[in-house]
Amino acid sequence: MRIFHSSFEIKKPFKNPVVAIGNFDGVHLGHQKIFKHVIQEAQKKGGTSIVYTFHPHPSCVIHPETCEPQIHSLETRLKLIEEAGIDVTVVENFNREFSEKSAHQFFEEVILENLKTKVLFVGFNFFFGKARAGNTELLKTLCKSHGIEMHIMPPFKMEEEVVSSSKIRHFLKEGNIHKANEFLGRSFFLDGLTIKGVGRGHKLGIPTANLQTQAEIIPKEGVYITFAEYKGKKYKSVTNVGHAPTFKDEKPSSIETHLLDWDKDIYGESFRLHFLEWIREIKKFPSAETLVKQIQKDIQTAKDYFTRM
Repeated sequence: MRIFHSSFEIKKPFKNPVVAIGNFDGVHLGHQKIFKHVIQEAQKKGGTSIVYTFHPHPSCVIHPETCEPQIHSLETRLKLIEEAGIDVTVVENFNREFSEKSAHQFFEEVILENLKTKVLFVGFNFFFGKARAGNTELLKTLCKSHGIEMHIMPPFKMEEEVVSSSKIRHFLKEGNIHKANEFLGRSFFLDGLTIKGVGRGHKLGIPTANLQTQAEIIPKEGVYITFAEYKGKKYKSVTNVGHAPTFKDEKPSSIETHLLDWDKDIYGESFRLHFLEWIREIKKFPSAETLVKQIQKDIQTAKDYFTRM
């Protein structure tokens, strides 16, 4: 997949560009459906499938005080878009200057001149231009006057519930990893590096890998069944997200993963942690011994889960 970090960088026109415009945070099932339509249409017309998106998220520039954490980093988002089969992704640098473009300016400069769009796909709740002045009705009018075929994608639903990035964020914050994964169409994951912790897991006989991540959103504190993906292979694991109230009252948050069939140190290595299922809340135990017993129960819960998979 080719990547452009501004539509203004494009020098050579694409063949019959079929374009989807959106933020596509999380690249969830609704986004994936749009990409499938874009790819099919591009194949039908012998053209190029293009995703046009923004970074940072427009709301983080215009209203930074209410900016929502992103489900995935830009790098991860691009990888997921590539895996969906898109030919080209254009990432527009969304800054204050760009936010001042009127709806008509955006249409003429980006959709017409830079992308030379032949077919356009947008979501049902798409707005564009300064102060979100442009809506799908205006876009339909503009596209019709310039011979652009336009498709407004209806909301994607699961059991009558609209799939959206905001709902996925909500599910993650409340620990409803099962529902978040349903909407994503895959397991939610965090990427990062393993770092040395305080070594408490080794002392308890249950060693853990501590994940350091730059992710903007972390699932709710608790214990989860997870897959730790290391060098392309997935290892069954149990993960504690949060603090360790049994040992101290202050709350330094951490992500500690115990791999069920692994006995090697991987400090300084990168790995991906896939969240599969919630087990329980974090709580303070009266002693290290009772904590160990609970962790062993958590491990057995995970083993039972993997047996059923």
